[in-house]
Formats: sequence, C-alpha cells, structure tokens
Amino acid sequence: MLRTTVLIVLLLVSLQSEELKISADLFESDENKGVTLFKGHVVILKGQDELRADSVEIFTNKQRKPTKFIADGNVTFTIHANNAEAYTGRAKKAVFLPAAKEYHFYNNVFLTQLDSDNTIKGDTIIVNLTKGTATAQGDSDKPVTMTFQINDEPSDD
Repeated sequence: MLRTTVLIVLLLVSLQSEELKISADLFESDENKGVTLFKGHVVILKGQDELRADSVEIFTNKQRKPTKFIADGNVTFTIHANNAEAYTGRAKKAVFLPAAKEYHFYNNVFLTQLDSDNTIKGDTIIVNLTKGTATAQGDSDKPVTMTFQINDEPSDD
C-alpha cells in the first residue's frame, strides 16, 4: 500500500508544472477506479495556490492524469490566475477541473480579489483562470452580492 501511495503522489506531482504537496489525516486510493481520497485537515499546496478542506477526492484518467479535484467541507482557498490576479475565499464545496483551469465553488461562497477590496458572495461562483472570467449565481433566499471600489478621480484619457 505504501508503494502505491508513493507512486500516486509522485505521479500527481510529475504531471503538474509545479510541485503539488498534499497533507491529510487519512489517505485512500483505488487505482482501478482512478480515485484517490484525502480526509481530515487536508491541505493542498501548488506554487502560490493553497486549498484546505475536510476531504478531497482526486479523479484520474487511464493515463493517471488528474481530471477533477472535489473538495468538501470547510473549504478555504487562495488561487492565482494567469493574469496575475489572485483570489482568496471560502465555500462548502469546490471542484477544480485542471484541463480547463476552472474552479467551481458551491454553497455560501465568499470570494475576495487580493490587492483590492472587491468581493463576491453567492451560492455558486465559477472562476476560469485561463480566460480570466468569473460568474456568480445566488439562490432563492440570497442574491449575488458584489462589492467593489470605484476610482472617482478623473483619468487622463
């Protein structure tokens, strides 16, 4: 089992352009199903990005390349987009799709753009790191709430 664990972790790291480090209280893996589970105080670090959750499932394809990460419970995160923008926030659930470089955050999501006071609150927020786009949706009880700073000073344009 330890050999399989080491193999999977090394494979995950080698498939990423930066080192991927995962720590948790429990690790389980099923190579036949392509599913790896980390439970209890999960911390995932990759470059400047960080994700923390109660549990994280990693799904891989037949070539053992990660296709989806699902984080559940007390999810907190810091992510950096290709355009140098960075976000921090929290949600009950997060799904990361590596091929699309897209995060889906669910249930009581609060997202803050670093280096500004811009915030988004909603039930579902999707951030595409490659395209630099974000979409948000509220639920029947709470609409999407955005707070952002407006520069009132005249520009030279």
